[in-house]
Amino acid sequence: MVETPKTDSTLTPPIQRSRSWQSRMKRILVSSVTPKENYGPHISACYLIVRCMLAIGLMLTMNLPSSYGHDAMHPELNPWFAKLRSKSGPCCDGSDALHLRDVEWTTQNKKESHYRVMVPKTADLYRSASNGQDMKKSDTEWVDVPDDALVTDPNLDHSTLVWVWYSSGFQLTNQPHIRCFMPGALT
Repeated sequence: MVETPKTDSTLTPPIQRSRSWQSRMKRILVSSVTPKENYGPHISACYLIVRCMLAIGLMLTMNLPSSYGHDAMHPELNPWFAKLRSKSGPCCDGSDALHLRDVEWTTQNKKESHYRVMVPKTADLYRSASNGQDMKKSDTEWVDVPDDALVTDPNLDHSTLVWVWYSSGFQLTNQPHIRCFMPGALT
């Protein structure tokens, strides 16, 4: 016994059913490819969270205490250290200055350099020396101080100071370059 399909007015003809099925499939495909409207508030919230985190991080770094390489018992020297400069540019503050003993610098009579200093050979050794660690003679080398690096302001710290960097332009090197030099009180 074979059933014959009922012809009811509520049933849609097969052609219309396939068209509605096609339009539903198109809507599904299009909605899966294009972003939905309800993602907008989520993206805006993510941007807001990132902005807030950056602002908080910036505020926290602004409130960190500054460290100084000079004697902490003399905070009156902080502004003086901050404004030191040579002909080649600013020396930064005293936190990255290396204090030299009298045997670690000397005068010389060269055309473009009247001083030379004994400094650590590498940036890692320089960081160790800045933290107060004594250097072996084999860890240091003599470097000519360019006359442009000489700081001519009066030395209120009374110790010999040298600012060294270990880069050439934007490339890190193991060659020490003298950024600033200030002879001690014995000169």
